[in-house]
Amino acid sequence: MPMDQSAELAPAKDTDVSMPLGDHLEELRGRILLAGAGVIVAAAATFFYVYDLIGWLAQPLMQAQDAMGFPTQTLVTEPTAGFTSVILPVGIIAAVLLASPWVIYQAWKFISVGLYHHERKAVYILTPFSTLMTTLAVLFSYYVLLPVSLMFFLQMATYYPTVELSQPNPVMSILLEAYGKKSSVDLSEVAASEVGSNGLTVPVFADDPVDAATGEVWFNLSEGKLKIDVGDSIRIVGMQSDRLISPLPALGHYVRFAAMMMFGVTLAFQVPVVMLVAGWTNLFDPRSIASLRKYALLIAFAAGALLTPADATSMFVLAIPLYLLFELGLVMMKVTYKGDPPPPDEL
Repeated sequence: MPMDQSAELAPAKDTDVSMPLGDHLEELRGRILLAGAGVIVAAAATFFYVYDLIGWLAQPLMQAQDAMGFPTQTLVTEPTAGFTSVILPVGIIAAVLLASPWVIYQAWKFISVGLYHHERKAVYILTPFSTLMTTLAVLFSYYVLLPVSLMFFLQMATYYPTVELSQPNPVMSILLEAYGKKSSVDLSEVAASEVGSNGLTVPVFADDPVDAATGEVWFNLSEGKLKIDVGDSIRIVGMQSDRLISPLPALGHYVRFAAMMMFGVTLAFQVPVVMLVAGWTNLFDPRSIASLRKYALLIAFAAGALLTPADATSMFVLAIPLYLLFELGLVMMKVTYKGDPPPPDEL
């Protein structure tokens, strides 16, 4: 075959890809600035809705607390009302997640300078596919992994015993009497009819009354809560739990717990994206990757243990989807992999 014809058939990079080191650094600087600008634009949106995001993020925790009979409340210990421990982390992490497809696009545009022309077309699949996997990761973390973890740990808190306060031992009774902390009246001798005869009777409703008056108190049977109408809203009257502990997490600690879980799962869900690019650009042979299935399974369970709290349930809930994502990425590699191009003398 003539040399000029073989040269036409052989794959060749674009003529404009040969760039001096200084031009590469300038290109990298420009891409970093564009990626940073995307994060800033995303932060403008996330900080505008930051309180809505915090409420959305805390909803699974409060639902789990309510289901277990614990107070549906969190706390902050800083005088800044959680600005540095809650508002900033939520706004920044949400902005990074929102802008991640744009950041990945800029990274790919920088890398694609050194790729063949047909390999550069992967960006048209890479960006939307990465956006889809990021969205699925956040939804999976929020609607599956986070509730499973919270219910598991709050359920453990219900196993703590209740503490009996009304029947102190003889020594404690003497001390209570000496410190004046206990009435000397023996309530067991008081007639049952005298106890609570002038007490408050709270009406019990299946649901909140529609025409409740200001100051009216009732017990919502379906929710198991004591409520009071304060005019502009209905408040829940806190009732002390008889359990030894009542989980009341700091909001900043919970935000870090949930945000790091979502961030780690988002990174893990990019595995099919990476495998798709590897197949599209012929970097790896799918047959060699398929031989690593047992190691992929081990890595999936290791990632499940690292990215979730220390419980077997959450580990399995994450590890199984991670391995399935590996299988999905392997299928995509087989579809997009074209094999190594033959040498010019065999064309």
